[in-house]
Amino acid sequence: MSKIDKQLSYAPAEFRVSYCGWASPAMREMHGIFRQQLALLCYDEAKSVEELSEALQTPREYIQDAVDCFCNAKMMKKLDGKYLTIFPMLHLKKNYEVGALGYKISEEHEIPKKINNLLFSLKDKIAALDFYGNDFDISYLNWFLYTVTDNCMISEFRSYYSDKTDEVIMSSTDWRTQNYDFSLCASYNYADEKIEDDHLERRLTQTSTYYNHYGEVRYNNVFDYSPFPCSFEEIAIGMGPSEMGRNNYLTRENIDFYLKLTKGDKLEFSETEKNWLEDFEKHGVVVKTADGYRPMIPVFTEEVFAELEKIITRAVIPIVKEIAEAADKTMEEILLPEMHGVKERIDQLYVFWLCSFLSPRQELYWYGMNVKGLKIPEHYERSAAALYIVR
Repeated sequence: MSKIDKQLSYAPAEFRVSYCGWASPAMREMHGIFRQQLALLCYDEAKSVEELSEALQTPREYIQDAVDCFCNAKMMKKLDGKYLTIFPMLHLKKNYEVGALGYKISEEHEIPKKINNLLFSLKDKIAALDFYGNDFDISYLNWFLYTVTDNCMISEFRSYYSDKTDEVIMSSTDWRTQNYDFSLCASYNYADEKIEDDHLERRLTQTSTYYNHYGEVRYNNVFDYSPFPCSFEEIAIGMGPSEMGRNNYLTRENIDFYLKLTKGDKLEFSETEKNWLEDFEKHGVVVKTADGYRPMIPVFTEEVFAELEKIITRAVIPIVKEIAEAADKTMEEILLPEMHGVKERIDQLYVFWLCSFLSPRQELYWYGMNVKGLKIPEHYERSAAALYIVR
């Protein structure tokens, strides 16, 4: 047992964790200092329950319960009676290094400006699609189109590395493969380490996505983060669907009513529907007009949304190629050694995370909010920007 392993019992490492896909199970398992230290202890090499108990000075019963939960969530695997963490983890210094590389590429090649200009050049093609909200201003639609564009770019980035893994992607929208409904990537630093990001002035805007499925209808929130009302903090500690944020503005009970409103029919409202309307108006989901109520969340059919993605994908391929060529395997050289040759980690790195590290999403949203491209809400707490529906 190394000195660092034993140190984690009285001076725990600090963690920063990113999630994608249906990640609520991972969020629950990684909640709390104890579980985080277990994951780190089992990263460099597999450890037995007895070794983990000694390192953390914790009864083996607690250790056994935790590693069993990790295994059930496909976050660890058992090897000859020992446990190995199988999701990617990076030392914080490496995280900063790869982040700085992505940012440098984005800045030097003016990627946010190019993407923003591209979307404005496509506004007539987008407006010609048959969806509710096609008459909205492009700077309002961009609140979710930035994320749609980034997802299209990520799918294209994956094609550059498709020969590096045999993992089969089942859904690029929900980030699922045949083996993983979610993935997580953790960065850590030890308690006695002082690691500073050399690029503290980076122009980045954090976002978080949340996808609700109500039968065949997807109600998507691609900016579940401040300055909008957000549920991020509650969900991150494993409390399940939150009453905070915008994720429950539409529910199983009221979404059909909302969809009827988008058809523009004159309706007589029941008392329940009047209450829903009052709530919708309070949150900016609808805007009261002289003629009635104008819904503010765009609505697509699956077919039209697929056409939107095709339009955007065709347009961004040159930008994707530009970024991939600029990275020139440098990002792989930083990240691959951190995987220690474990196949599951390498698979998740190529499917979920390498393309994400190349993603310019944070820089793009910063550009849209601070330079041009996004219509800034008068009141973030009463805005439906960055929400959209696919049915």
